[in-house]
Amino acid sequence: MKVGRERLSEDVERVTALRELLGPEFPLMVDANMCWSPAHATRAARALRELDIYWLEEPTTPDDVEGHVRIARDGGVPIAAGENLHTIYEFQKAIASGGIAFPEPDLANIGGITGWMKVAHLAEAHNLPVTTHGVHDLQVHLLAAVPNASYLEEHGFSVAKYLQHPMQIEDGIVIAPDRPGHGVQFDWDALEALRA
Repeated sequence: MKVGRERLSEDVERVTALRELLGPEFPLMVDANMCWSPAHATRAARALRELDIYWLEEPTTPDDVEGHVRIARDGGVPIAAGENLHTIYEFQKAIASGGIAFPEPDLANIGGITGWMKVAHLAEAHNLPVTTHGVHDLQVHLLAAVPNASYLEEHGFSVAKYLQHPMQIEDGIVIAPDRPGHGVQFDWDALEALRA
């Protein structure tokens, strides 16, 4: 769920309500979309820690490696980040610093499948799970191919209605397609209506 309201108390109230609704065992993840300074993110992490969040995603700007370290260390919650990193070298620095518990490469930003797999292997070498961001119809294959897979982020602004075989989710679990290659095939008839 999104956090980052003007008042931290609003975020805590909203996350508390969702935690109560979902129960204590549900993996509740919160995403700040880079809106906080490290100091504010640390305060927020401490307040949300009591709600047993699974991770705090993108609490501050992606290139602030030391900020992520401080938030993770002083806030006491796992940090997911990386969707806005563009090279394996940025991930090497972020992972080596200890500020990221869930590396989150986005294949649209990291150089495609090869770049994503490099990050996944780097994470595995540091005994970290890897997660995804965006382009979920393609990234389901990547998570299925690595031993350190975590969660797949599925966006509500999917292109599913323009695909011949949209991604399948059954009981909260994504089913990786068994079609050749990346398995994504456009429904050209559905796309025809968008032709300008």
